[in-house]
Amino acid sequence: MRKIDSSKKLILIKVCLYFIDLFYWVSGVVLLCIGVSVQMKLHDAFVLVNETSSGVPVIITIVGGVIISVSAFGAIAILKSSHTMIKVFTGMLLIIFLIEIIVGISAYAYRAKLHDNLLRSFLKTLDKYNRESQVTKGIDHLQENFQCCGAQNYTDWFNTTFGSLSSAVPNSCCKMVTKSCGMNLSNDTANINQQGCIQKLKKWAEEHIALIGGVCISVGFAQLLGILFSYMLLRLLNEDYVNLDHVKLSLTCLNHT
Repeated sequence: MRKIDSSKKLILIKVCLYFIDLFYWVSGVVLLCIGVSVQMKLHDAFVLVNETSSGVPVIITIVGGVIISVSAFGAIAILKSSHTMIKVFTGMLLIIFLIEIIVGISAYAYRAKLHDNLLRSFLKTLDKYNRESQVTKGIDHLQENFQCCGAQNYTDWFNTTFGSLSSAVPNSCCKMVTKSCGMNLSNDTANINQQGCIQKLKKWAEEHIALIGGVCISVGFAQLLGILFSYMLLRLLNEDYVNLDHVKLSLTCLNHT
């Protein structure tokens, strides 16, 4: 009777672990897609900011890829009911979970400094406009897509080589783009986007952070459940192996007698 109960427990735990692993895999796919889409959306912005900032979506993409790989390994480990593989799977879940906590705390503590670094880097890059083609293209695309102008506001352009002499901004700053619409703004700025790109980028990030945060919480929850059920599966497998050893020992003793 105990053997039947143990078998039912084993099947139940393995099924639950499969569903948890599937959910973990789906979360990894979602993170991977978010990382790639953010890189595509903010491709032009990354031309203007420092490497630390541009590396954030890359990290999200890598984490998504790692989660997909770990979940695939976990599925194989559960299927084979391998002690070693399940232990490795549990260890990887625990390590990734601890790394995520450390990264999350570091990112929260670094958020104010990150904003300052972004602003400083952006202002420095504005002065390269019309001198470096990649920077010029990136700034124009960013200002058009986000309907922004400058770093903090359009007046940032007046402190650059491009705009200092004639109080000008690039045409990409205009609400309605026409030829030379950004020139000679001393009298009329009604057609110029007033808000800076840093604020627009921050607003865009805040609107999407809820999705990323929700996925990360789901990943963490799946990891904790995965660790718990993997531990339960290991205990049950160990009990079965102990019982099997006892049966083998008893049969050996009977054969000798």
